[in-house]
Amino acid sequence: INQYTRFSKKNNKLIKGHKYAVYYEKFIKKIKNKKLNILELGSFKGNATASFFFYFKNSFIYSIDLYPDLFIYKSKRIKNFKIDNSSEKELLSLSKKYDLIIEDAGHYLKDQIITLFTLFPKLKKKGIYVVEELDFPDTRKDMNLTNDKNTLYTILKSIKKNKSFNSSYVPEHKKKYFIKNYKYIKIYKGRFNKIAFIIKK
Repeated sequence: INQYTRFSKKNNKLIKGHKYAVYYEKFIKKIKNKKLNILELGSFKGNATASFFFYFKNSFIYSIDLYPDLFIYKSKRIKNFKIDNSSEKELLSLSKKYDLIIEDAGHYLKDQIITLFTLFPKLKKKGIYVVEELDFPDTRKDMNLTNDKNTLYTILKSIKKNKSFNSSYVPEHKKKYFIKNYKYIKIYKGRFNKIAFIIKK
């Protein structure tokens, strides 16, 4: 059911999902019963959070959003709070280490890049970092108003090919940390958009 429909126009008509589940299962099936710290950026009403809650029965989920008051679920295993993922300062306020980080927030070019390179040090060893709608800044003008070709998708493709990259949003020390500590990157195409899985050493 379309969760973005205005309340006055709400109906039970089903829409097609992103078809990311088959790719998620490749990476998370083997850890589903472990006690994990999961960070979800862009929780909105909490529908994805609810899915993770039932899938990861022993894990704690930290769900953050720019508008946490929209969140409709409650549990002792879920903490929902506000963080603006375009702000490096706010991202750095996250004090924990996470086994799984899922970035499904604003999808703006700047936000995707800042979030990955700021939070990657907060990912535990052998942790998984996921970027949903990776190609939004490449395919949607509203996510990349300056038509900057140096998107996160482009950056990750360069890294996969062992090529250098430059971004005004990534200082040299963060670039070096990422290059030294990532194990591999996998990029897949869902029904509509791309999704990236980045595994840490």
